[in-house]
Amino acid sequence: MEVDRYDPIDSSSEDGSSLDEPSWISWFCLLRHHELFCEVDPAYIQDRFNLYGLKEEIGPLYSEAMGMILGSAPTERQLADPSQRIHKVLNTARILYGLIHARYVLTAQGLQDMKTKYHAREFGQCPRTFCHKHPLLPVGLGDQYSSSGDNPVQRFCQLCEDVYEADTGNTYIDGAFFGTTFPHLFTQTFPDTKPVKNNFKYVPRVFGFKIHESAREQPSALIEWPKRQKNDPDSEFDSPG
Repeated sequence: MEVDRYDPIDSSSEDGSSLDEPSWISWFCLLRHHELFCEVDPAYIQDRFNLYGLKEEIGPLYSEAMGMILGSAPTERQLADPSQRIHKVLNTARILYGLIHARYVLTAQGLQDMKTKYHAREFGQCPRTFCHKHPLLPVGLGDQYSSSGDNPVQRFCQLCEDVYEADTGNTYIDGAFFGTTFPHLFTQTFPDTKPVKNNFKYVPRVFGFKIHESAREQPSALIEWPKRQKNDPDSEFDSPG
C-alpha cells in the first residue's frame, strides 16, 4: 500500500539535510513512559492487509496520521507551536500507531521484539514480595480504544497471574495498544519464560499465632464497659451518706 509521507514545514535542518533525522517510530518509542512499545516494522505498516478496519476507526485524519508515522520525527520548533495542525495529526498518529502495535506484537517478529524488552525488564518487575521481582508484561483489560481514558494499560505477572497499574506518569496509554491476548500468547510462544509456580503466601499472625478462619469470617465483638447512667455516683464511696 502506498501512503504519502507526512512532510511538515521546517522538518529539515538548516543546511537542508534530512539524512540524520530519526524516524517518527523511533522518536515515538523513545518518549518518556513509552518503553512499553516496541518499534513496529515499517514494512508491516505498509501492508494493507495488516490495517484492515483501522481507517474507519481513526476517521478523516487517517491518511495524514499514516504519513506521519512513516515519516520523520517532528522538530522541537513544531512541537512548541500549539497552533499548528501537526498536534491534531500527532494525536491521531499516536492512536493509530497504538492500534497497529497491538496487532504487530501478536506476530512472530513482534513477539520476538517484545521478548528482547522482556528480558531487559523494560516492562517493570512485579511489586509482590513473593514474586521476587519477576518481569512483567503489558496487557489491556479491553481490546477497544477508549477515548474517555478508562482503559489504561496494565502490567501482568506470569507468576502470581495478577495485574498491576503501569507507571505512565501523566501520559495516558490505552490498554488497546497491547490488547488482552498479548501476554498469554507470549507465554505460550516462549515457554521458557513461564515461571515455576511457588507456594509462597503471606500468613497473617497475631503474637506469632495464625489467625483462625472463623475469626476472619466474623470478627469478635469488642468488649464494652457498661455505660454509667447520668447522675450515678462514680463509686460506692461517692454515694450520699
